[in-house]
Amino acid sequence: MESLSQLLDTCSLPEKKQLVEFAKVKNLPNSKKLMLIKLFVSQPGLSDSEYSQKIYKEPESAAYFQLKKRVKDEFEALFLLLKPNCLKKETQLYIECSELLLKSQLILARGVRCEGSKLLERGLKMAIKYSFYDLILTIYSTANRFELCEVVNNNDLPELEVAIKTHLQLFINKNYKKPEGDSQSKNHYLKNMIRQLNYSRNYSAILDEINQSIQDKEYKNALSQVSEAESEWDFNSEFKTKGELLIAKMSILLAQREYSKLLAECNDPAATSDFSRENLLKYSMNHWHALFHLDKLDEALQTLRKNLMSMDTNQNPIWSYLEIYIEFKQKHFKAALKQIHACQKDLKSLPDYYLGSKMLELMILFDQNDQDWLEYKIENLRKLISRNKGRITKRIVQAFQLFSKLQKSTFKQELVDLTQDPILINLQNELDGLEWIPDTFELIRYDSWIITRLKRQTY
Repeated sequence: MESLSQLLDTCSLPEKKQLVEFAKVKNLPNSKKLMLIKLFVSQPGLSDSEYSQKIYKEPESAAYFQLKKRVKDEFEALFLLLKPNCLKKETQLYIECSELLLKSQLILARGVRCEGSKLLERGLKMAIKYSFYDLILTIYSTANRFELCEVVNNNDLPELEVAIKTHLQLFINKNYKKPEGDSQSKNHYLKNMIRQLNYSRNYSAILDEINQSIQDKEYKNALSQVSEAESEWDFNSEFKTKGELLIAKMSILLAQREYSKLLAECNDPAATSDFSRENLLKYSMNHWHALFHLDKLDEALQTLRKNLMSMDTNQNPIWSYLEIYIEFKQKHFKAALKQIHACQKDLKSLPDYYLGSKMLELMILFDQNDQDWLEYKIENLRKLISRNKGRITKRIVQAFQLFSKLQKSTFKQELVDLTQDPILINLQNELDGLEWIPDTFELIRYDSWIITRLKRQTY
């Protein structure tokens, strides 16, 4: 108990009484822990046997030593609530800055973004003013963890790196003295940290190579790189690195349209227990695409509502868009059409999704055989595409031409043979610039839908 006695000795009598009042809030009035806390404050200097006698009515109770440990933990937690009187002004300022950082983390963890962001920004200004570079790095990590790009974002990393490296170099030059002889550091914790950092650096390079292969559409090579990296996992692997490797693998499988294999990667919920919020969102999106493209629509709807919609409300227009496609696949045409009209205004800031909703609207009107509305909507979309010429994806432009021809073929089927139309063939063959990407706005291939429609017209 010497360490606890020393802590209490640093406190004034009002501070000790304050600690007891804090403890009263956290503990039941008749709890033994509160009793012992009061005894340490009101009757300091007694022996363990005397304290044990007062609490348990026996001098050498085994339960007392467990209780004493819990009381020590409690005091250490309560000490955070006391304002220390530091002799050094710099120490006082450092504690105040650390306190701002801790407050912001606690508030952000509760989901209060605005207030947490303000506190973090105050901490950043204070850390910069007084050159607390180690805290600046922690503030960046906090901003990154809670996605507060308005405080410190990734564009600031080059300047941050220079500041931190310069600070460390000055710190080492000022404090490090080369030891005489061959004496080495015995700090195993630091050695483990360095080993882990080297591991992370190596895997960051691997992840960069994998992501570059994905960007270059070299999926076979990317998958091979992922498999090689996975085979080298060990118990020291960072969960974040594992998560990013899994996300990369899922992205490859989705791009290759290997939906069953992709879904198989989603069958272990424990795999996401340590995921960052960003990776968890990507994981859930990939899971949704696997379910949707395999026509597991009820499960896709459940994943959308239970996971995606609750995970990021800023993307509600996109979540509504995904839900409309589920309604369309389930042939709930009226519900899908109503939902399209409700969310199109919000989709205007996402041009591809906005135009995608217009295209889906046409597909619904085709399936409803609503010729009057279809003719009107086709003309409106033709004008919209014409006004935005050069800014619209090639697949939408070409698919819309086919939609126009399809509408005309309804009246003059014998004069319009779309099955041999060069545009349809180009879309099917995915010529340069016409590639279909499964996780974009075009969730059902326009060419596949047109072919299905044409088959229906022949019967």
